[in-house]
Amino acid sequence: MKNTFSLTIRSILSIILAAALLAGALASCGGTKSDPAGTAGNEANLAAEPQAEKLYLDDLPEREDLGGYKVRLLTSDKRSFEALEDAIDVTDVEVYKRQLLVEERFNVHIETIIDENWGTNATTLKNSVLAGSDDYDIYACYGYWSIGLATEGIMMNLMPAPNLNLDNPYWGAKFNDAMAYKDYMYWITGDIALSYTDGIYATYVNLMKFASKYSGENIYQIVKDGKWTLDNLFAYADGAYEDLNGDGKENQGDFFGYSYSKEDMIDGMSMAAGVKYTTRDADGVPQLYITKDSTAVTFAEKLAQLGNSKATFLANSDDGASMAKLFSDGLALFIVGRINYAATKMRDMQDDLAIIPAPKLNEEQSTYLTTLHDGTTLIGLPKTISDQGLNVSTYVLEAMAAESSRSLTPVYLDVALKNKYTRDADSADMIDLIRENIISDFGFLYTETGMNNFFRSYVVKGQGISSIIAKSEKVWSKTLEKIIGNLEANAG
Repeated sequence: MKNTFSLTIRSILSIILAAALLAGALASCGGTKSDPAGTAGNEANLAAEPQAEKLYLDDLPEREDLGGYKVRLLTSDKRSFEALEDAIDVTDVEVYKRQLLVEERFNVHIETIIDENWGTNATTLKNSVLAGSDDYDIYACYGYWSIGLATEGIMMNLMPAPNLNLDNPYWGAKFNDAMAYKDYMYWITGDIALSYTDGIYATYVNLMKFASKYSGENIYQIVKDGKWTLDNLFAYADGAYEDLNGDGKENQGDFFGYSYSKEDMIDGMSMAAGVKYTTRDADGVPQLYITKDSTAVTFAEKLAQLGNSKATFLANSDDGASMAKLFSDGLALFIVGRINYAATKMRDMQDDLAIIPAPKLNEEQSTYLTTLHDGTTLIGLPKTISDQGLNVSTYVLEAMAAESSRSLTPVYLDVALKNKYTRDADSADMIDLIRENIISDFGFLYTETGMNNFFRSYVVKGQGISSIIAKSEKVWSKTLEKIIGNLEANAG
């Protein structure tokens, strides 16, 4: 059965490729009859003819024989890169089709080496490079555990790498730029990884409960009017609490306006509120910024107001599972979490849910923002990669990213999220709005600084936060200088 499915997919792809190329060839050969009007007439006719539609979104050759090279891809991201012949889930099928298409197009073989232990695969790559070995071509990793490999001189600079066009929309330009240092870019991500979509942060709303408690109000319109702020999250959550078990206490069994845990969703909320950890000087060098304006303090104070409300339930720290279950059971009006909660933690929810952006700091904030979970898959190339490996691997990465944008991401969004787990068109529009504004920050991404999860410890402590941030300045500055120094020492 596996062989039959594989053969069918390969055959279909081969036919599609051949037909498309033939059509392109015929189009380029058309219009060769003589024109009595002369050269000017020919030019006019050519100008009037529509351009042939590109077969692929990338700028690579439509076909190239790369000699059957075996691209060795080490990854912890099984979902995005494991090509299963007997795939059933729609996204798994697209991952498989994407790999076959790229292999067929360029005559390459992609060998995916999966190690789901986030820490050990980083060590595996590091040891390989330090030994001077050419064991791997591509490294697709869990960002938190691997981003520091750039400061250790393990990864190569992708800026001058051939075949990559990082300005193409299927690469996450704002996010990638945040990881870059001067003219050095060691990591990239984008549509090539599913986590670039399902790792973004959003607010989940129980639509049925919202309608019953706030009749006549439209949560989507509140977002569209730019009024979905931390203050409004607090106000709507605070007014929604119900003592369902009748014991006169706020405890499990009641209906809460908001639930959270002291985990990564707090990090995501800080970025959504416009907290800036670092900025860049004229030379592109990151500079500490979080202590320079009032945004971080204001965010912490508003977060503490929310955390101390009787309408808020503090869930266990278990990767959002308890918080999501409370929401899925219809016992919380709002939670903030990753987009993938809809598919992984709330797929059996009975009430209709809405997905909207994480709240802004205030109405003066110009747009809704989002960032990605710190485990988002980053793509890099080891410094020991051969010249041939570099040429072939960049072909593969560019083509995979483009094909992901055309097929994998739309299928995941439209089928798995927008249709399967959310139940209205407005949530689909909201997901598009959220994805349009993916950002990040150097100090947030290079987790050695400790800034990315700073606010987790101060969810219920708003008073005195200004002095706490001020006291942290020395440590943050020193750590940032160390990271920059290591990048300088290992650049090239």
